[in-house]
Amino acid sequence: MDINIVVIDDNQKMQEDSLIWSLEDRFGKGNVHFFLTPKDGLVFIKENLQKNIIVLLDINFPEDQIDGHKALEEITGMSKLIPVILWSAIDENKEKFSDFINNHAFGFISKTATIEEAIQIIDKAVKFLEFSIDNVIEDWIIDKNEDKDKPVYITSDGSSYSLNDILREIRQQSEVGKEFTKKFNELTIDLIIRNKENLNE
Repeated sequence: MDINIVVIDDNQKMQEDSLIWSLEDRFGKGNVHFFLTPKDGLVFIKENLQKNIIVLLDINFPEDQIDGHKALEEITGMSKLIPVILWSAIDENKEKFSDFINNHAFGFISKTATIEEAIQIIDKAVKFLEFSIDNVIEDWIIDKNEDKDKPVYITSDGSSYSLNDILREIRQQSEVGKEFTKKFNELTIDLIIRNKENLNE
């Protein structure tokens, strides 16, 4: 799986942090993107929603910029399937983390953490992207060559959705997205059990 790491931190010196080097070695230098402002990071995420993204997000930014709380809210507004890991020098015991939890922050890495400690949390985010059913369905939709704007799914109330619509609903974790995921899973399991499809390595 091709993983893109988005780092949002206003301290330019952090671009030379040993964690960034480790991530570039692991995921490829071209797949690690550093942004000094939340605005620029959010623009990149919005324009690359079709990619598998993990975000490392600082919390405190200058007063003329949005802070980490607001940036996390905007990222989860775009997609709840993007793991956002807070990366900060603050003491997590002193910071108010309730809204980070409510907005589905994936984890916390202290800037004083060792490379091994940081990579452990990032590995959990990678596994989330690899094994989350929702992300698997996303990848399946993206890889399809069919017309993605053609209606393919009709709900009980008569609303129709194209593959692009479904992709958006899954990313937003809406009721329609959750229902499609449920039915997709049920159908797949049914086909496997009835031996109409095989799981191949």
